[in-house]
Amino acid sequence: MNELLIRLDRILGLALRVFSMACLVALTLLLAANIISRATGLYSLHWFDEVVTTLFAWLVFIGASALWRERDHFAITLLSDYLAGGRGEWLQRLVIAVLGLLFAGVLLVYGSLFVSRSSATTPVLELPQAWAYACLPIAGLLMTVYALRDIWCAIRAAWPGPRPAAPQAHAQ
Repeated sequence: MNELLIRLDRILGLALRVFSMACLVALTLLLAANIISRATGLYSLHWFDEVVTTLFAWLVFIGASALWRERDHFAITLLSDYLAGGRGEWLQRLVIAVLGLLFAGVLLVYGSLFVSRSSATTPVLELPQAWAYACLPIAGLLMTVYALRDIWCAIRAAWPGPRPAAPQAHAQ
């Protein structure tokens, strides 16, 4: 079972990275097309703002989920460096993981409410605006799962006996 979870986690991590990169490439291509369009006046991209805004939102939230998974998001490590190897290290990790879980839970719950209450459509393409907002609860769910993992790792680190390795940041 543990092997299956590890394999699913790796597949999910790859999917999150590929999706984020695809959003970034699409944004770059759209920006270039818009620049060419404005410079030449040959064609018009009336839908440009709608698509770019949606792609950017998805990039930010799914990219944040990918960083959360790898514990590679921005962190100030002054306290954790000071507590490293000491008795307070596991408690500090637990507190940070619980705070992360609270944030992710709020994002999941209120993002879901926001999506479920959205009935608007985009002005030009007339697509449901909820599609653009769906990145909120999806990212909230992913972050919640990984925050629960971090809580479990912090609790396990406090138990006597062999300690599991803490999730490490992805080596660049």
